[in-house]
Amino acid sequence: MSSRRLLGRAAAFAVVAPLALFWSTPAAAQQPADQVTIDQSIERGVKFLRKEQKPAGYWGTGANPRENNGIGYTALTGLTLVECGVPTSDPGLKRAANIVRAAAGDLDSTYELTLAILFLDRMKDKVDTRVIQLLAGRLISAQMPSGGWGYKTHKYPEPSVLKLLDALRKLSSPGADGTKPDADKLRKGLPEDMRRLSVWDDTSGRLPADPPAIKDRDKRHDLYDAITDNSNTHFAMLGLWAARKYNIPVDRTFALVQRRFRTSQGPGGTWNYDFHRTGADGGNQFTCIALLGVAIGHVVSPPEGVKPETDPVILNAFVALSKAVGDPVGDINNRPKIKDAAPGGLYFLWTMERIAVLYDLQKLNKKDWYLWGAEILVGNQSGADGSWDQECGYPGQSPIINTCLALLFLKRANLTPDLGQKLKVDTSTLTAKVDDKISPKVEPPPPSPKIEEPPPTPKKEEPPPKKEEPKKEEPKPVAAPAPAPEPEASPPKKSPWPLIILGMLVAGVVGGGLAFFVVKNRQKGDEDEDEKPKKKKKSKGAAGSGKAAKPEKSEAAKKTTGAKKVKQDVEVDEDD
Repeated sequence: MSSRRLLGRAAAFAVVAPLALFWSTPAAAQQPADQVTIDQSIERGVKFLRKEQKPAGYWGTGANPRENNGIGYTALTGLTLVECGVPTSDPGLKRAANIVRAAAGDLDSTYELTLAILFLDRMKDKVDTRVIQLLAGRLISAQMPSGGWGYKTHKYPEPSVLKLLDALRKLSSPGADGTKPDADKLRKGLPEDMRRLSVWDDTSGRLPADPPAIKDRDKRHDLYDAITDNSNTHFAMLGLWAARKYNIPVDRTFALVQRRFRTSQGPGGTWNYDFHRTGADGGNQFTCIALLGVAIGHVVSPPEGVKPETDPVILNAFVALSKAVGDPVGDINNRPKIKDAAPGGLYFLWTMERIAVLYDLQKLNKKDWYLWGAEILVGNQSGADGSWDQECGYPGQSPIINTCLALLFLKRANLTPDLGQKLKVDTSTLTAKVDDKISPKVEPPPPSPKIEEPPPTPKKEEPPPKKEEPKKEEPKPVAAPAPAPEPEASPPKKSPWPLIILGMLVAGVVGGGLAFFVVKNRQKGDEDEDEKPKKKKKSKGAAGSGKAAKPEKSEAAKKTTGAKKVKQDVEVDEDD
């Protein structure tokens, strides 16, 4: 490659390189989780759920709605669509409601009974009153002595359930003279196994522990002496609170629930998945569940002299919960996976959303819990079909269930709206007390008490001495003190990148200019070299043609020609 090409490329690189460096690393644009973005996410999730409905009208993974918890899938999805604004007159929702009604008599799963109650309650069809009463009576009958629920409920027929509900109503209503009805007499009209239900137990004192596990026997599915957990208990509370509107007596049931949670909080302010009658810490999702139970207790049978905003159980729970919430970053890109966002994953986010809405809290530990969760959820939504199809950190998950829980969070769904109206909470006081527990204010020490000194002893007055007149001296000029130099304000730190880029651009332009002049000089020298041979050939041709020779040059002309030749030789050497 000739030196001319090398110099040309060097000049081009000197100009282009700084610009390439400037444009090669653009900052990625942030995409906040604003309301428009959230609404678009909800719309895509709703489309996915509607697409997943089977032609028969149910949701699930089985060949029919009775397989693989298909009734629970159908009720949860129908509930979610109603909360997302799909009208109850929608043909798809009507088909789903008919399937749930038809299967109600065979339901014996705590989860499915609860979801069926919530869905039918949202459909607001009067024909569902008797169905909801049947399901609620079965939930009441399945409560264990520890105040919680396992996985299974009794499959009592409707007549027996109605008798149980009637007896409980009478037990909760004192007579005209103020006397309480006799519980033993009320039990006599019930079937034998209904007479020993936990709802008849005394509602004071510490609750008994759950039975120990037995090898080769699933005690979590036991009907009379089951091992309970706070997840099944969570769903039973939601279902029974919604059923209150249908003349269901739940006061005794919820009194047991309140005792369960008020006595099993761990020292760190959280609750465990299992029931520990002396308290044990656990996951954040179970803390949200317990806060629901304590809130119900404050409405049904409030502790005397304790308000929600000053209740130590509630305060310690929100302190623990606040530490699990992160700060929003203003971007839905590169957010952590849902299962890594917090212990409990998506199930935790869903329970936290409902508790914050219930207690009317906009922030937890001065952090916007909704925006934090919305960024994580929207950032992890599938781009292919609008579902949440990834691992979300809780048992029994599926794309349909994940999508339902995510949409309920994004919609700020309140599954217990009338509970929020009855729960009187001073939100500002609650927030201030929780924040103070997290970051207690350090008060200055009290001032030291003043020590009063005894009054001085009066002295005898003596005649003042004669004052000598001072000699007058001429005042000497005093130089004014030089003003103290003001401290120089440290200039604000500026980013070095604009100066670096500017310097590179200037260097590129200067280098390009120098390279341009070098190339032009090189071209001029090459043109002079090309002219020399032509002149020599010309003179030879003239001599051979017989023309008269030109007269010899004078000595001065020869010297001038010699000087030019020396200068050309020097320029050639420099180019080489």
